[in-house]
Amino acid sequence: MSRKRAFAGWMALPLLLGLAGPAFADAFQPVTIRYCHGYGCKMRSPVTFSRADLANLKRILDSGKGSPVAERAAISRADQWYERKAGAATGTSNDGAKDTYELFTPLSEIDCVDETVNTTTLLELVDSRGWLRHHKAGRPANRGFLIDGRYPHNTATIVEKAGGKRWVVDSWVRANAEPPDIKPLDVWKREGGRRG
Repeated sequence: MSRKRAFAGWMALPLLLGLAGPAFADAFQPVTIRYCHGYGCKMRSPVTFSRADLANLKRILDSGKGSPVAERAAISRADQWYERKAGAATGTSNDGAKDTYELFTPLSEIDCVDETVNTTTLLELVDSRGWLRHHKAGRPANRGFLIDGRYPHNTATIVEKAGGKRWVVDSWVRANAEPPDIKPLDVWKREGGRRG
């Protein structure tokens, strides 16, 4: 995780997304987002979603329309698809799983701030197009303060529409395009030990 810019990246999400409102007249209008990498959003490389990309993304999410559980599984698949696409476009395809923090890292690596911004960007994008039926994009969450014996760590979240339960979508602990951890926020908050 970036030492200086822990929250700088996701504070600028509306600018990264270029979203002007809650709904799009054309849900398949191509869009270019800025994909964070290099630790703490040091780099923000463009990734363009074509009409075909967006149709594919919608198909993935439609596969989860039957229930909140199915939609969380579809969100996992969508995140994996997104990381494969963005990895190829930004040179981050070989980003590995993390469980510790490193001081010196190449720009092809991604920390938890980058992952939080990137996943939240995806969630905001699909939510703004009305492609989530059982959840909405949530605000990022964090845990750990060093003095509690845990490293600071950030994650994207989703909120279940029926009841408001918050879930994390945490890609940092997995290698690029592997399934993210999706679990209740309160469970995730208790985890972390000294490793993240």
